[in-house]
Amino acid sequence: MGNTSRALAWLTTGVFAVLLLPRLAQDGMFMDGQLYSAVAHNEARGYGTFWLPRFSERGVAGLPAFHEHPPLFFGILALWFKVFGSGFWVERAFSLAMALLLAGLLVLLWRRWVPGDRGRGTTWWPVLLWIIVPTVFWSYHNNMIENTMAVFTTAAVLFVLKGTGRWWPWRPLAGACVLLAVLCKGLPGLFPLAAPVLCWAAVREGSFRRALSASAVMAAIVVVAFALLWAWPDARATLGVYVEKRLLHRIAAMPTVTHHWASLEMMLNNMLGPLAIVVVLWAFTRKQAPASGSERRAALAMLLTGLSGVAPLMLTLVQKSFYMTAALPLLSLALALWSLPHVEQVMEVMARREVVVRAVKWTGALAVAGACVAAVLLFGTPGRDAELLRDVRRIGPVVGPDRTVGLPTAMWDEWNLQTYLMRYASISLDNGPAPHEWYLTAKGGAPADTAGYAEVDLELETLALWRKGSGRSGRSPLHTIPGQ
Repeated sequence: MGNTSRALAWLTTGVFAVLLLPRLAQDGMFMDGQLYSAVAHNEARGYGTFWLPRFSERGVAGLPAFHEHPPLFFGILALWFKVFGSGFWVERAFSLAMALLLAGLLVLLWRRWVPGDRGRGTTWWPVLLWIIVPTVFWSYHNNMIENTMAVFTTAAVLFVLKGTGRWWPWRPLAGACVLLAVLCKGLPGLFPLAAPVLCWAAVREGSFRRALSASAVMAAIVVVAFALLWAWPDARATLGVYVEKRLLHRIAAMPTVTHHWASLEMMLNNMLGPLAIVVVLWAFTRKQAPASGSERRAALAMLLTGLSGVAPLMLTLVQKSFYMTAALPLLSLALALWSLPHVEQVMEVMARREVVVRAVKWTGALAVAGACVAAVLLFGTPGRDAELLRDVRRIGPVVGPDRTVGLPTAMWDEWNLQTYLMRYASISLDNGPAPHEWYLTAKGGAPADTAGYAEVDLELETLALWRKGSGRSGRSPLHTIPGQ
């Protein structure tokens, strides 16, 4: 079935390219992702540090430094900016790199469960089921922190499985990956700690005591590492604020859903596509493809591990679909393992029809080519917020970088405006009473204190830029936070 495997691999590559490349080539991003890009870009250019990253002169949530998440993701992306520069495409290339890394880890996990030629011939299957999950490709389009966390959590699960026979170096590596996941996103990165016990419960390979000790070793690495970080004043300064202001306060004070089962609903909605494909395969091949106990047990192991990344999200009312991004590869892998005999039956039928194999192969190849052409044609065009992006591009060169611009209080929550201005023009916004040389309002609006302001004619589409005829410059020098 070599030709059939290659044809389906081409099809999977085509689906992967179509779902990611055209949108990643475009400008415009969901507010959270643009905010993260701005913080990392600031760090790359020296505005903020690894332990005290910054978004703007006013900051976020009343804090001068950015403490919404732990700092590792921003540090990694800042290094990426230092290497590749400040182009709009840089964070999108980073997202694509994270997607490719995750796909590679999925292949390695698949080969761990399905060894030999059988595994090599079907490596495309878990990747296909994973990449078609809506939250997965949406998260890569929008530079979510969970993309990077998922690389570390998936690697941790892989190392757990590799450490079933011998603990060194796999258990320490698994614990280190969990630590890195937590330093990216916080508590959601802890779920692979349960993987040794859950996998043992499903496949009963080794002993329970050995599985429990593996979880204990991983947990000990995380605990000791955080104890050492807590003893480091720079690390404690940011992690302490994150725990107090974000974990203990915001989670209780800012619910996003009305009931605790919302994440379960989101998970089922996201997995409808893969589930539908698997059910159709099962319906047509259930008589020819008998159930395999080993694949079913492996599927249960990955299902339980994936669910361990979803269930804790339901403990609070702060739930969003992209929070479970790191669990979705494992859930997709579980479906792929469960349905493997049915996929192999379809491949056997395909192998007897050369015309079908060729059609599938050329469909995949044309999809790859089409996605690449579309990415080239769409490169730099707005995928969202087109008018706002055009306004930001016009405002930036006129106002200049590292300035603070006034803004009406009514516009303060327009975070797309704030994040685009900071990411592309290094301009902070301030809705306070202090006068600034520059002032922004909505189109047709005017500063509250109109004395001395004149509108600058930039042919803006959604905004109006005003400049004070006299007064101090709004330039804000790059500096660290006083007293830190």
